[in-house]
Amino acid sequence: MAMHSGGQSSHEATHAGIFYPEEPGELRDLVAKLLQASLPSASPALAILSPHACFEYTGDLSAQAWKAAEGRSIRTLVILAPYHGSTETAIWLPESSRYSGPFGSFPVDRDAVEGLSECGTHYLVNDIHHLEEHSIEVQLPFAAAICPGASLVPVLVGGCGMSLVKSLATGLRLVFGASALSTLFVVSSDLCFGTSAEDSRRESDNYQGLILSGDWEGLAASAASKRSCGAACVAALIASGLSGRARILARHDAKSARETDDDPYGEYAAIAFDRPGPRLAVQPGQEGQPR
Repeated sequence: MAMHSGGQSSHEATHAGIFYPEEPGELRDLVAKLLQASLPSASPALAILSPHACFEYTGDLSAQAWKAAEGRSIRTLVILAPYHGSTETAIWLPESSRYSGPFGSFPVDRDAVEGLSECGTHYLVNDIHHLEEHSIEVQLPFAAAICPGASLVPVLVGGCGMSLVKSLATGLRLVFGASALSTLFVVSSDLCFGTSAEDSRRESDNYQGLILSGDWEGLAASAASKRSCGAACVAALIASGLSGRARILARHDAKSARETDDDPYGEYAAIAFDRPGPRLAVQPGQEGQPR
């Protein structure tokens, strides 16, 4: 829920106890254990992809992704995440000035939010969608361990389409291009789900291949299939030219998450972006224009 005090509003955690422990000490100990078990990265990542399932299923992968960003001086944390609640095409920014929960508290960078809100008609400032969605919140316990002093820019992406991806890519470049070295971009994304293990693996292999090759247009197209949560976010980040090139840190399936034979099969991965990226594919003022 959003709590208001003295003209300030705080987004209070709504998924603690469901996706991750709600007791602060237990949560802190679990995150520390997961990070300690993760392999260190050869060089700090410019951006990461981390899953947004329950910690019980993908906490190890999230820890591996966040571990890859360790060692950087991070002033701003930009989390790009899918909105699961509807097919409406929009980019939702928060009204709240702070995100709080058992992980601690992060101030929202209101200047950056205002800057993004002026980058096109796709951008809407509304807390309702942020209160319903878990895909940003589940990243914050790891953020509290890796970059506790950072300000937060939470961005929810709904729907898909080339125009939306280009608009988000341009907004990221305009607002964060000059401060990219002190910014960590986090995409909250699973791989793909399917009707069988083989189907899920095949779709996930394709999704992973598009990420590794930097094919943001292919990712934007794949977002329409709705089999991968976060493809539009990855596409926009790559198209912005701010992410660097990707490498897979770890990956596994969701066998342990299936409670019945009717549940979908899924795959998850931890990905780091840490080498010079492709040239910017979308220039300012060209949102919605074909290349």
